[in-house]
Amino acid sequence: MIYGDWIGRWGKSYPDKEALVDAIKNHRYTYGELSDEIYKMANFLQTELGIVKGDRVAMLALNCADYIKLFFGVSRLGAMLSPVNIRLAPGEMIYQLNDAKPKAFFFDKNFLAAVDALKPKLNISHYVCVDNDDSVGKNLPKIWKNLPATEPPEVEITAKDPQLIIYTSGTTGLPKGALLTHGMITWNCINTHLTWDVTSRDRTTVHMSMFYTGGWNVFHLPLYYARGTNVLLSGFDPDQIIDVFAKEKITMFIGVPTMYQMIIASPKFTTADISSLRLIANGGAPLPQKVRDAFAAKGVQMCEGYGLTEVGPHVFLGNGKPGTVGKPMFHIDAKVVDNNGQIVQQGEEGELLLKGDLVCAGYWNKPEATKDAMKDGWFQTGDLVRVDKDGDYAIVGRKKDMLKSGGANVYPAEIEKFIDTHPSVVMSAVIGVPDEKWDEVGKAVVVLKPGKTLTLEELQEFLKDKLGKFKIPKYLIAVQELPLTPATGKVQKFILKKKHGRPDNN
Repeated sequence: MIYGDWIGRWGKSYPDKEALVDAIKNHRYTYGELSDEIYKMANFLQTELGIVKGDRVAMLALNCADYIKLFFGVSRLGAMLSPVNIRLAPGEMIYQLNDAKPKAFFFDKNFLAAVDALKPKLNISHYVCVDNDDSVGKNLPKIWKNLPATEPPEVEITAKDPQLIIYTSGTTGLPKGALLTHGMITWNCINTHLTWDVTSRDRTTVHMSMFYTGGWNVFHLPLYYARGTNVLLSGFDPDQIIDVFAKEKITMFIGVPTMYQMIIASPKFTTADISSLRLIANGGAPLPQKVRDAFAAKGVQMCEGYGLTEVGPHVFLGNGKPGTVGKPMFHIDAKVVDNNGQIVQQGEEGELLLKGDLVCAGYWNKPEATKDAMKDGWFQTGDLVRVDKDGDYAIVGRKKDMLKSGGANVYPAEIEKFIDTHPSVVMSAVIGVPDEKWDEVGKAVVVLKPGKTLTLEELQEFLKDKLGKFKIPKYLIAVQELPLTPATGKVQKFILKKKHGRPDNN
């Protein structure tokens, strides 16, 4: 089988090559050992849970080796992994799980109480705890020792078969599950290898959360595809990252501006040994010059990138020109169009459209959203760009109403939907305002009912069970009215940003 068995193939050909360093549990896996673990997981899924091609399996956990084994075990059977964002509120998790309809739900001990509270509101056949606990579901460690590591029967898997469902916040208020196929994920790896000369000697850290595409498709899966080595961390900690750079001789690293600012702010950075790094990339938002300068002083040049869950995410590669994300990578087509779909002239602003084998198969269970996103094979990114005389692309804005907070996409429409249900609120608008740590955070601008009051603390308390903490506005201001367009009655957010776009409650 071409797809779904990467680790198994390397395990047969290079059984002694180091594949995974589990820095959480201080354990190292060769490709042969990791292959055996994945086959055990696939056998468990198939024989104990009845997972077959096309089924969905959900996971709610911090980064861990079992997450990786589950992904490849699910992939080996032609099923789909649907990671659950640990930062979501219970209501958001319920929506995602009821939308994906997984047959099995895996979780770690950190979420025992959360899963137990969710169970009455879900229709899931199997619950599995990857830690030594059976209070909420099956105890996987107890079962593990008796599972066979024999290779499961092959399943016919094509490039068009979905492998991952990554949920993204919706511009209209409901999250959508982007269908990442085996072919899309493979071509992203190929694009990564061609662009950055990835080889079996490369080593990277897996610190980005695995409920994001960044946790899988930036360097993690491309390194397995190249027979490289991944160093697994439970999450991002700047001091730990600095130590791991030296200890594990990391050659490639990806981060977002918030991460890099935390790294250079660490007391360890001044004396940090990062000499093994040959590539350090940035995504999610523009990189501050002070970060570039700090790494350049240590002899490491940084490159900008651009991508999104639905495409790539390796789409553009910066060449160091300030204010640009460079040119499209090898296996992607790009064009810039106006509101009528016509290609704009050089230097003019337009929407970025992308086409190629790195584009997702659309959205799970949402044919209309899929149709809206895809036009004649081109994916509409919603990002506004400008191309200069050298052919370099610059991201200049967003056609879609969205803000970036710590590298995560946050859609105001999703937040406004809940704010508008507050008994004191007539209507609301959320705008992004600058933040030194997170790049952008939300600011709620609300119109209150006569005689009603609302504090920021009261609003945050109201939203805490409805939205993930990173989506909840950090600032609040009450106004008499919102500026609306005469024809459609839409909020003119450019006016709000001009008047209230400061990080304060005014």
